[in-house]
Amino acid sequence: MKCQLLICLVALLITIASAKPVKRGLLGNTVNHAVGAINRLLFHGIGTFFDPVREGGAQGACGPYADVDSQIVAMNGDQYGDMSRKSSWCGKKVKICYEKKCTVATVTDACPTCDHGCLDLTPAVWGQLESDANKGIIPISWGEYHEGGSDSDDDDEDDERT
Repeated sequence: MKCQLLICLVALLITIASAKPVKRGLLGNTVNHAVGAINRLLFHGIGTFFDPVREGGAQGACGPYADVDSQIVAMNGDQYGDMSRKSSWCGKKVKICYEKKCTVATVTDACPTCDHGCLDLTPAVWGQLESDANKGIIPISWGEYHEGGSDSDDDDEDDERT
């Protein structure tokens, strides 16, 4: 038994020692791309649309005023947090994707009736993801967006529409 274990360990060491090194640059780029994609699309939910002026008031929960042309979203209450104060999400940009289209918008409001992972989009944001307003809801993926960060993707031509 000890002899078999020793033979297995020697074989393992020989295999490791004789393995060809992986090109670090290629692997590093692949890993960075995958990590960036995961970080960029951390949340999944439903995208709906709203008119900030008619639904909730022109001034969002974070303070700024908005209208149908504003590049903003209202975040679901669960992730927004305490509705009586400004959230840590206020003013942050989020990248939102639907099918093969993505856009970037700023969190300036809260949606108390939206489920975890869901965002309420202004018509301007909605229109960059889906042209049919009659759909009412679309499945989205989204995450915090950092300009010039690892979540920019040169391979996605439709990556950002702002």
